[in-house]
Amino acid sequence: MHDRIKPETFESLRKGDPKAFESIFLLYHNKIITFIRAIIKSDDVEDITQDIFAKLWTNRQKIDPQKSLNAYMYTAARNAAFNYLKHKTVGNTYLANHTLKDVDISPEDILYAREIELLTEMVVSQMPTQREKMYRMSRNDGMTNEEIANQLGVTKKTVENQLSLALKELRKVIAAFTLFFV
Repeated sequence: MHDRIKPETFESLRKGDPKAFESIFLLYHNKIITFIRAIIKSDDVEDITQDIFAKLWTNRQKIDPQKSLNAYMYTAARNAAFNYLKHKTVGNTYLANHTLKDVDISPEDILYAREIELLTEMVVSQMPTQREKMYRMSRNDGMTNEEIANQLGVTKKTVENQLSLALKELRKVIAAFTLFFV
């Protein structure tokens, strides 16, 4: 139900079970690092990822068990990456204006993140209607595959297949974009 995390594991996390946290950490750690690395180019990616998991543990009781853990993790990663970029830009702007003349300011990171976001939106909006709807319900609304299937009157397997195709398409386009612009 919760993206290959058993419901009892998710519930154990909410109750403070370190083994449940470890299972979730092992499942998501590399995925989150890769996701953040696609948004920012920095040696701080590992630290940002660790902060996300620390917040997961701290806020574990506040997480809605009816929502997708996958959506929670990727939303947290996206927000953390964008906050990092925002603070980095503010800090670089301050340094450039107040202390150092030769600071290498890199607003490219923010531009890159925005372009990835726009590229994702463009690809999603060009998907077949049903696939786009399922993707948005999953990623934007945090619905589980089962909830999507029930709401749309299709099988859970259909939802899984369509989301798999959507993610495959997004990975392909973003990988090509990354190779071209990095």
